[in-house]
Order: sequence, then C-alpha cells, then structure tokens
Amino acid sequence: MSVEDLAEELLKIKVSDLVVQSAVGLIQLGTIRISGGQRDLAQARLAIDTLRALEPILREQVSSEMADELLGALGSMQLAFAAAVSDKAEPDGAAPESEPEPENAEPAEPDSSDSGE
Repeated sequence: MSVEDLAEELLKIKVSDLVVQSAVGLIQLGTIRISGGQRDLAQARLAIDTLRALEPILREQVSSEMADELLGALGSMQLAFAAAVSDKAEPDGAAPESEPEPENAEPAEPDSSDSGE
C-alpha cells in the first residue's frame, strides 16, 4: 500500500469511530489489568479515569445505545476495580493501597466555619 493510498484510507475514518475503538480497547485492557493474570491496578485505574474523561464526548458524539453500552461496561469495570482493591486489602482490616473515587466526585473544599476551634 502506498503512502497516498494510506492517506486516502485515513480520510475515510471518522474521529468518532476512533474514539469508540479507543474506548473499547481501554475497557478490554482495563478489565485484563483488574482480573487477569497481568493484574496491575494502577493501569486499570488509568483506563477507568480515561474512560470517565471520555464520557461527555461519547454521550455527544456516538449513538445513545453505543454510549450506554460503553458506559455500562465502564460501570462494571469500576465495580470490579473496587472489589479488586478490597481483595488486596490486608486481612486485619487495614485500608487498601488505592481506593476508587466515587463516580463524578468533586474535590472536598475546606470548611471555613471549622477554623474557629
């Protein structure tokens, strides 16, 4: 295939299709990193965080059915991640090394009313 042919093929690809393919790849790889033989919760967390960042783009740029399917898979990944983190916790009840954040969590703001104690 010549460079010109390759360039012509690339022009046929829609960015939204590439976003969907990327999301599917992140779901597959993140799932493997959560429960597969190559467990790596830091990499799984990166996949989850990236998918969460893509959520508004997916909702806007792909069909609602496709977005719902991808985001449903993300929800399943988040549950599996939480279970994996819980399993990794020490048997004596010590806190896990990495805790998942709630979906759409906002950073905690300091309460100025507590400064007078």
